[in-house]
Amino acid sequence: MQHVIKTIRVSRAVLAMIRDANDPDRVFDLIEALFASTDAARKAVERMSRDPELARVLRERPRLGRIDLEELGRLPEGTLGRTFADHARRTGLDPSVLPVQEAPDAASYVKAHLFETHDLWHVMTGFPTTSEGELGLQAFYFAQSGSRVPMGVFVAGLCFTFLNNFELCEVAMPQVVRGWLLGRRARRLFGTDWKTLLDKPLEEIRATFSLELDKVDAILREFERTRPFAVTVQA
Repeated sequence: MQHVIKTIRVSRAVLAMIRDANDPDRVFDLIEALFASTDAARKAVERMSRDPELARVLRERPRLGRIDLEELGRLPEGTLGRTFADHARRTGLDPSVLPVQEAPDAASYVKAHLFETHDLWHVMTGFPTTSEGELGLQAFYFAQSGSRVPMGVFVAGLCFTFLNNFELCEVAMPQVVRGWLLGRRARRLFGTDWKTLLDKPLEEIRATFSLELDKVDAILREFERTRPFAVTVQA
């Protein structure tokens, strides 16, 4: 019976996201449902615990905590914190209304940490908070973790694009490829103690994590320039 309830919850979350993937609440609802239904957090902990660096992260559990946009907005231009504050204001994000989830154990920490750092990952990777940008970020998540949770969000987002805005596929797929390439080339972002980096220059942090945005974007531009034929998306 418990399995049936979890399946229904996931199905409802998937349908809600397919109806409106542009609503970030639908993305978070689906992530919550997938974590609960697939026991993804426990499986992630088991996989991470085999890596000494990640095992240390799961013991120490660094948290981002509450974000003060006014304070971050006073940081020098170009720092991670200032860029995040500008991103939040531009997108209408209010971190003060986001719940800071409890993390009494390693499994709950995985979910809580991913929830509270989601928009920081947007800033780090340069993906916009659009449907195609979210697909790209989920591809980045999957490339770094191999978890079924970002893949589930990716599939639901792709279904939304297919059913509601098919012409966007031509824009979305390069973002997916970009996310995969960035994620495979970069150091793992998960478990970073972001509080200690907010006052540091964003470009230096990206370099530390081998986030080669310019290089990957150049690869994609060159591919588009040299492809032998153009694809016309039929609505």
